[in-house]
Amino acid sequence: MEKEIKPKITPFFDILKIALNGWWKNINKFILIYFWGLLYTIIPVAIIIILIGLWAAIPNLIFRVPAIFIGVWAFVFAFYFLIRIYIAIFLLVKNDYRDKELAIYKESANYFWSYFALALLMMVLICLWFFALVIPAIIFSIFYTFAVYAFFFEGKRDIDAIKRSYQLVKNYWWAVFGRYFGLSVILWALMYVLSLPLSLMVENSLLSDIWRALVQIISFLIGPISLLFSYQIYQDLVKIKK
Repeated sequence: MEKEIKPKITPFFDILKIALNGWWKNINKFILIYFWGLLYTIIPVAIIIILIGLWAAIPNLIFRVPAIFIGVWAFVFAFYFLIRIYIAIFLLVKNDYRDKELAIYKESANYFWSYFALALLMMVLICLWFFALVIPAIIFSIFYTFAVYAFFFEGKRDIDAIKRSYQLVKNYWWAVFGRYFGLSVILWALMYVLSLPLSLMVENSLLSDIWRALVQIISFLIGPISLLFSYQIYQDLVKIKK
């Protein structure tokens, strides 16, 4: 009896090519998602900046107590709008890039709490594994990596999404880990090269501040590449595990 050949995931560089093509083809849509998300954060971020500026100027306890309260809430709202950018990018991919970016960003509000609950559950589980040992935490972080994809693309919730991710990665852990490791090395090398000019600049100069901001903008812009890379692996595993 012939041994059954285990189906393979798409090779690393083919996945990377697919992710880069999808990212470049729709980069204007990703930028608009970022734009709307950042636009919503202007007011809470402005409040935080003003409070920081006034903190040293007004060392009065009567001012500082409500300032802390207002600052915390401003931070919460800024966090809320920024997380919705990540959710909106998933929805953009899920809808095959068809819908308007503002409409997708607004729709992201409907997913926030369910997504936040899943992310919190994953974080707790990984932390528990980390307290056991570092290696188990790494192993299970790979097993749980597609829980978010199961959430958005299959409608799974909470522990069901995590179980689905485990099922998908089972017997393919090394293949998934290897592809993620390869992508991490490439992205790290890219950011390292982009940051090299800072060593030639005067520290805390205007030029160095501008360059840091530019590097940060680039890191945001290339962020969806990782999502699209993972999505291709997820699609492969879904087909294999049917």
